[in-house]
Amino acid sequence: MNSNLFWKFLTIIGLSFLSFQVVAQSLVIDSLSRIVAGQNAVSKSQRIEAMGQLARLMVLSDRFEEAHKLLDEAKRDSWKEKDGKHEAFTYATLTYLYMQQDSLVKAVEMIDSAVWYADRTEDKKTKGFVKLREGWLDYILGDDELAYGKMLEALRLLEGEDAHEYESNIYHHLAGISARLNDPAKQLHYTRLCMDAALKSRNPDAIINSYLSMGSSYLTRYRKDNSDKSLLDSSLYYNKLLLSYADSNDERIALKSTKGIGALNIANLFLEFYPKSYRDSAEIYLVQALEIGRQVDYPEIIANSYGIRSGFAMKDGDYKKAEDLLKSAMLEISERPKTNLLVQSRISNALAEVNEKNGDPVQALAYYKDYISIYKEIFNKEKASVIQQLDARYKSEKKEIELEATKKEAQLAKKLNYIYILFILAFAFILFFVYRSYRFRLKASAQHQLLLERAKSRAELEAQLEAEKNTRLQTERELMKERMERLERELLAGTLHAEEKNRLVDGLRARLLTLDQKDPLHRQLEKIVSRNTEIDKGYKHIKSDIAEIRPEFIARLQEKSKQSLTRLDLKYCSYILMGQTNKEIAARLNVDPKSIRMARYRIKQKLNLEKAESLDQYIVELGSAVSRSVDL
Repeated sequence: MNSNLFWKFLTIIGLSFLSFQVVAQSLVIDSLSRIVAGQNAVSKSQRIEAMGQLARLMVLSDRFEEAHKLLDEAKRDSWKEKDGKHEAFTYATLTYLYMQQDSLVKAVEMIDSAVWYADRTEDKKTKGFVKLREGWLDYILGDDELAYGKMLEALRLLEGEDAHEYESNIYHHLAGISARLNDPAKQLHYTRLCMDAALKSRNPDAIINSYLSMGSSYLTRYRKDNSDKSLLDSSLYYNKLLLSYADSNDERIALKSTKGIGALNIANLFLEFYPKSYRDSAEIYLVQALEIGRQVDYPEIIANSYGIRSGFAMKDGDYKKAEDLLKSAMLEISERPKTNLLVQSRISNALAEVNEKNGDPVQALAYYKDYISIYKEIFNKEKASVIQQLDARYKSEKKEIELEATKKEAQLAKKLNYIYILFILAFAFILFFVYRSYRFRLKASAQHQLLLERAKSRAELEAQLEAEKNTRLQTERELMKERMERLERELLAGTLHAEEKNRLVDGLRARLLTLDQKDPLHRQLEKIVSRNTEIDKGYKHIKSDIAEIRPEFIARLQEKSKQSLTRLDLKYCSYILMGQTNKEIAARLNVDPKSIRMARYRIKQKLNLEKAESLDQYIVELGSAVSRSVDL
């Protein structure tokens, strides 16, 4: 037999591995009732919170009228408080109440009020709870992206607030969103965080809810990768842990509905993945689930109990038994006060497919018509619900726009008030300082004029000094040039005189050759000729020195040293320019070489040269630059 029909059937009748709300036992209700009645010594804040918790438990027991009265009283008490956290908590609880009554428009109004009051408190726990309820409403409406963002924002607000029960609820919804987005890895991640937070909270409702989610998460992963049997074992483990925990905490809470779902999950795992030998074990869990479903009037649990048994019958090829079981489910569901059209439609569709498999198309068509009829009624209700959702969203968006406009108007009015105050203050300051400003302006003008005159005098003085400096430099250049011209003239006269002298010496040298070397006159003439030769060498050096040194070079040196070089310094620089060594300069000037080294050090300081810079290179480069400029 093709078993795909059965798995499709299980999907159709709504077998769920996600969590359901649990019902608090009368022990908890009695405790909260005593707080609300004032029998316990608690603060007004604790009493308002107890009212909200008690109202939520009443909703789970379908005691809507009592819950409304209790929350109305909570609202009256909250209005007397300055902090908006009590109103925010009360309106967030009303959001949950109206959603359970299928009143989406009222639920949206309540959550808008809760958000408004949450903006007027600094209590982060209350802000986080309101944001959680706001994201929960988006989750119910199917807007996963918006719900996801608000759930994360709620976690941020609750961080460090010791609100593990709220955090567990948030992680549970994030896991549900991940499951709807077909992301098993992220679903498991959030489910683990859900369980960790639930264990920290020590709240049995949250703990058993997390066990159910863990079993669902592992099953989702196993369906994607059935090669890893440990995933299936983990799913079975957490569902059994759920049943064990529910039994051990029966005195704390009535976990029958959740316990029934856990029993169904285990029975379905035996049906879908385990051999036929596990059928007896599955039957034990099915009996337990069916009994719980009847006790708590839970149509989904009842339908799934019959559905899994029908699945076993289909595996055996007994279509008649499968059909009878589904008929029994339909009959029992129809007689229940909580009639669930969606469950009935899924059972009818499953009956149609069972008869089609059994080769009875006429009966299959009849069941399919029942399915269409029921589904039309569901469709009409869903259409009305969609219209209600659209209307609620429209009103919510309209209200948000109005609130935003009101905020902007208030901000604008506030800004205008600030502007008016600043304008008045500015006007007063203007009137107060206008006279003093006028006097300051006159004083500043006089001071400015004085500064201008001083600046002008200073500029004239600097110009005069610059002119005098240029004049002095020009005079020095002219004197140097005149001196050089005079030396050149003297050199020319000396040259002529030397030529004449040399002719006479040549005559003496010729005469010397005629005399006997022992003749005293011979030695006198030889000394005269030798002395003349030494004089000629010195004269050639002097001539070379004069030819190499230009007035422009001396002027540039004085300019670089700021006129601090002496004549002896300039003479040293001239010899360095001609390439003379310290020893040669010392010999020429007939001084100690150590004096030349000291003179070189002094000249470097006057020329502002660094210790590592070369004086010889500096003078040679300067001389070359002067020569090029003169030649041009």
